[in-house]
Amino acid sequence: MQTLPPTNMQKRYFSIAGHNFAITMMEGDILSLLPNLAPFEQEHTDDLLFEITSDNSIQPSWRGSKIGRFPCPSATFEVYRQDSGAYQILTMNEFGTPCAFMQSDAERHNFTITTRGNSSDVVFGFNNTLMVIFTMCTAPHKTLLMHSATVENGGKGYMFLGVSGQGKSTHSNKWVEHIKGSTLINDDNPVIRIADDGTPIVYGSPWSGKRPIYKNVHYPIGGMAAIEQDKTNHIRKESIPTAFGIMLSSCSTLKFDKDIHIFICSTISKLLEKITIHTLFCLPDAEAARLSSSTFGL
Repeated sequence: MQTLPPTNMQKRYFSIAGHNFAITMMEGDILSLLPNLAPFEQEHTDDLLFEITSDNSIQPSWRGSKIGRFPCPSATFEVYRQDSGAYQILTMNEFGTPCAFMQSDAERHNFTITTRGNSSDVVFGFNNTLMVIFTMCTAPHKTLLMHSATVENGGKGYMFLGVSGQGKSTHSNKWVEHIKGSTLINDDNPVIRIADDGTPIVYGSPWSGKRPIYKNVHYPIGGMAAIEQDKTNHIRKESIPTAFGIMLSSCSTLKFDKDIHIFICSTISKLLEKITIHTLFCLPDAEAARLSSSTFGL
């Protein structure tokens, strides 16, 4: 006897930085849970990099070897890997509360997400687990998920890197206020993808930190600078080794997977063939924005 799918099951298709994927919800609608995905929805396509099924009826079952715990600024991931190469990842919030459990297949094309907790926990767990899956699947395709505030001006994207609290958002705001024609396109998690012709492109994403700036846009990169607070405004062009370290510390690396790490390092190397990285030592003022913009040729 054939088993029919639940009548309330919904499948939607999305594209981020040109990477297509689908999410099937066994109960509810993904856009009700994560409205930040709405600008990235697309029509049905069979050209899918990965597929996710959200099924909360599954009881997580731990299999494989524990790789370790990996803390991030707001989340912690507990990672298990099976001999086949399949992953199981438990996503916990800043308080250590489990919010989502992810199971992949061996090919890392099909994923199941099970969420737990209150509505905030569920949103947090699904969003952060989706970011991990996106990084895992797109790394072989010259793609980096960045920690950066990004501004568009004159048809190019300008990226400001750095750890939380150094002033990325403040500096990008100064661009919007004082550099004519500037628009914020992402506040925390844009995506870089190297085009087939070698051009580095920055894309908006459905993840943007504390400010909900979810723009489905893309621009060639016009400049990149790491932000460091200082008592004066000055800027320094970095050497390739230093620039590599800045980039590696500014993107999602999934360091528990050697192959993914190698892909990411290769993409950074390709990026540095085209883009110069600067460090901007700055005050939170208009003069700092004028200094970085003039350095980038605006």
